[in-house]
Amino acid sequence: MNKPVGIIGSGSFGTALAVNFSKFAERVYLKCRSKEFAEELKTKRYNEYYLKGVNLGENIIITDDYETVFKNCGIIFLAVPSIALKDTLMDIKKTRDKFDLSGCIFVNTAKGLGDKSMELPHKVFESVLGSSMLERYAVLSGPSFAAEVSRHLPTAVCIASFNDKILDELKTFFKNIINFRIYTLNDVKGVELGGALKNIIALAAGISDGLGLGNNARAALLTRGIVEITRFGEALGADKQTFTGLSGLGDLMLTAASDLSRNRSVGIRIGKGESLDSILKGMKMVAEGVATTKSVHNIAKEKNIYMPITEVVYSVLYEGLKPSDAIIKLLERDIKDEFI
Repeated sequence: MNKPVGIIGSGSFGTALAVNFSKFAERVYLKCRSKEFAEELKTKRYNEYYLKGVNLGENIIITDDYETVFKNCGIIFLAVPSIALKDTLMDIKKTRDKFDLSGCIFVNTAKGLGDKSMELPHKVFESVLGSSMLERYAVLSGPSFAAEVSRHLPTAVCIASFNDKILDELKTFFKNIINFRIYTLNDVKGVELGGALKNIIALAAGISDGLGLGNNARAALLTRGIVEITRFGEALGADKQTFTGLSGLGDLMLTAASDLSRNRSVGIRIGKGESLDSILKGMKMVAEGVATTKSVHNIAKEKNIYMPITEVVYSVLYEGLKPSDAIIKLLERDIKDEFI
């Protein structure tokens, strides 16, 4: 059995990881956002809000304080939305007087650029915990719906870190988790960008489906979407090959084509005429692509990166462009060579 592992964030993915890991780890410590929610999970032993029907085993220790996690765990998964990452790290920083954080491995699972600074997650991590702690940082991404992870269905993801020793330790941890296969690489920036930007394309695919534009249109959006993601990633210094892998093409295929996708579902509802405000007000979980679209749009404008799909999704979400007009805007662009 693996040593105890900590998960900060009891949303759908954090809960799914806890359930999955509990089959292979001695204990799993699941940190909840509040004492009230922790008590509810302890009593019910399932997550009614985010992952119904999935039992939380007795070796999942539910807590609302960081000290319990850091006292017992060396590997910590950060399973909070990107918009909450900075505040979570600020809370973690407060434990430095009691715990040596440099002995922990932090694995970020957020797929977005929702922080107001528009920084990549590893830069947010660095800004709060310091440059020396980047050696203890890793990011996990890839096609991994929480509902399927919690059911121990076969899943493959990638994990990137700046530190090969960290990757070796994570390989050892995941070696025994046979249904959750990992691939490793050093392109932290590329993995973070792939996980974030595919949500924008998933929104676009959902809008297309909501308008009833068919399979051809969706396939075109996904194909040109991965080109757009790669263009943006290369401009920011990522390796273009990363976007052909699990955090790019793999995650895009899943998120943009499945009914389980929150981002695609939001897009479908927009395509059918619902307003973004009414959709978000009724959602319990976060659709990362909404905030990420704004961040990527602003960065693309600042750096003069050509992002036509992102541009029209931004206009639909934030400038009142009608979804039907957005598609026309894409189709009316000048004809160009495919690979230029």
